[in-house]
Amino acid sequence: MSQSLVDRLAAHAAGLQLEQIPEAARATARQLVFDTIATAIGGYRTPLGQRAAAFGVERLPGDEAAVIGLGRRASAEGAAFANATMGKILGMDDSHRTAGHIACSVVPAALAVAGQAGTPGRELVAAIVAAYDVAVRLGAHVRHEQRRRGLDLKGTIGPLAAALAAGRCAGLAPAQLADALALAADMASGTEQYVYEPGSCDTKDLIAGFAARSGVFAVRLAEGGFAGPRGAIDGPYGFLQALGPGADTAAGLFDDLGERFTITETAFKPHGGCRHTHQAVDAVQRLLADGPLDPAAIERVAVHTYAYALAPHFRVDPDPPGRAVAGLSIRVATALALVRGSAWPADFVAWDDPAVRRLRHLVEVAVDPEVEAAYPDRNGCTVEVALAGGATRSATVPFARGEPEAPLSDDDLRAKAHALADGLLPADTIDALHERCARLEQLAQTDDLLALTAAPLERSPA
Repeated sequence: MSQSLVDRLAAHAAGLQLEQIPEAARATARQLVFDTIATAIGGYRTPLGQRAAAFGVERLPGDEAAVIGLGRRASAEGAAFANATMGKILGMDDSHRTAGHIACSVVPAALAVAGQAGTPGRELVAAIVAAYDVAVRLGAHVRHEQRRRGLDLKGTIGPLAAALAAGRCAGLAPAQLADALALAADMASGTEQYVYEPGSCDTKDLIAGFAARSGVFAVRLAEGGFAGPRGAIDGPYGFLQALGPGADTAAGLFDDLGERFTITETAFKPHGGCRHTHQAVDAVQRLLADGPLDPAAIERVAVHTYAYALAPHFRVDPDPPGRAVAGLSIRVATALALVRGSAWPADFVAWDDPAVRRLRHLVEVAVDPEVEAAYPDRNGCTVEVALAGGATRSATVPFARGEPEAPLSDDDLRAKAHALADGLLPADTIDALHERCARLEQLAQTDDLLALTAAPLERSPA
């Protein structure tokens, strides 16, 4: 009898050794741990972040793992839920061109279990790399069908990846890890209905928390002797049939496990808002680097990019119904960058200021055939600005900044963390966190990574 796909993926996650992982993949895992914690610190200062932190310790109590920002501990499920939610709020978590956002669920789940289990840093790194090996391949395979159905990838792929990472950190044997993965597949859920109901729901960010908590819960169930179906992914009624393009579509999908380490394809975000707006922000910033522009003199703006950045409609909406959805619109991001020079989360406060509102109605968006032909291997764009008097300015970027082909350096990520934690944590605490993450494989245990975020935070929502 052939090995089931669930067993095969669990065996990979359980058996991957640090020595098998290229340094580039290890380095990305280290950066992801640091960047995810830093992004969650920024998320803590929001009202939703503080509600999530309080919920984690009060409603899911325990003494297993630290909740970022709050300085208190919760159960591993509670910490995973709270930290993952906080890591998603600002929209500055990692991104993959065809598999969406992975770290916001995987890293908090892994850290929550690793802290309780005393997992060494080398095991944490291997766990995260293995989870990405599965999440990226599976996410890229199902994304078009899930987009058509209105599903949110971080809610469907997230629990599976979180279970693999958390289960490896818990030291599960391959058969137990297979049960955790199979059980997590039955917790896969989450829609993007939130984009149509902004301001009235919190699920855009809570879905990451659901996924991380589900991953940890699946591990606890497996530890308790509960079993999941081995056809949970590719069986007749498994994940691919229920939430993807069909049960018979996985042939060859995982044949290059151990050869291609997909974590190295991860992008880190230098801006707020949807990743599919960042190429336009980068082009505007390149344009402004050649000289300032008077926003009042702008008469027309044209953005030429790939089709996936322009659909569904909320991605090009010039009149989004609220700030949260404004961050998903390439028209808003382009206008905001032209007026303010950046699209940092704090800039989106001005999404509906008169100058930004005027410009976002002047932004024309279109698919560039050359850019479209290169996507997803490239995710660039061209921005053209027509000025009063007939002058024009333009700039082109082949990749959004932060992609592996246009990477953020360690110093860039540290500067981002300092900015996110400004007024909440001392600069030397962020430097200490960065230093420990930089030598993650040498750490005997990893609980003190989250403990560093505990003091002396001020509980005042931004």
